[in-house]
Amino acid sequence: MDDWNTTTFHAYLSDKHAEMFGCDYVPFRGWTAEKGMIGNLIGTRTKPRTASNEDVKRFIDETFAEYRPSAQYPGTSFGFMFTYRKNVWQRIQLDAKLEAKRKEQAQAKAEKQAVDFEKLADWL
Repeated sequence: MDDWNTTTFHAYLSDKHAEMFGCDYVPFRGWTAEKGMIGNLIGTRTKPRTASNEDVKRFIDETFAEYRPSAQYPGTSFGFMFTYRKNVWQRIQLDAKLEAKRKEQAQAKAEKQAVDFEKLADWL
């Protein structure tokens, strides 16, 4: 998943869309526009990364799972969801930041305990 790029994400979107909704995937405002949206998140040769691939995939999975097709709109797209379901993206971003903070705190605690054991061994 670390080596996924905009093309890989579009292949995933197409496969997931066919599996869940039974119709072809149609990008929001065209393939180039959607590749730009995804590229803004995962980074490209010229754009810096602003989100992890795991977070983008989680966003796709969650928004596709929540989407309820209708006769008028039998499918959805990344661009539509990213434009109109920002609340899901914000929650995923917050979860990722909290998880990173938890890991950082756990690592700091482990390092502190390791130092304390070294001091204790020196004292003995």
